[in-house]
Amino acid sequence: MGGNVKFNSSGQNNYTKAQEKLPEGYRPVIGNTPVAVFGGETTFICYGEANGTVTMLGNPNSAYAGCTGVWRTADPMPAA
Repeated sequence: MGGNVKFNSSGQNNYTKAQEKLPEGYRPVIGNTPVAVFGGETTFICYGEANGTVTMLGNPNSAYAGCTGVWRTADPMPAA
């Protein structure tokens, strides 16, 4: 996964749960897997769980950021 993100707020996220979930087929096999590590002016990581929950950790600093993530899924060919 990769992309660019614009964060609308700043402040420390200490294991905050995101409203969004990873869709089935794209969920990591093992929980607490880093699914997005953001760069630029942010220090921010999103961890994925096998049930699709995403946990956020760090400070997005109201910045634009590029992100990248690679993880193993239970489905080797998830539907597009």
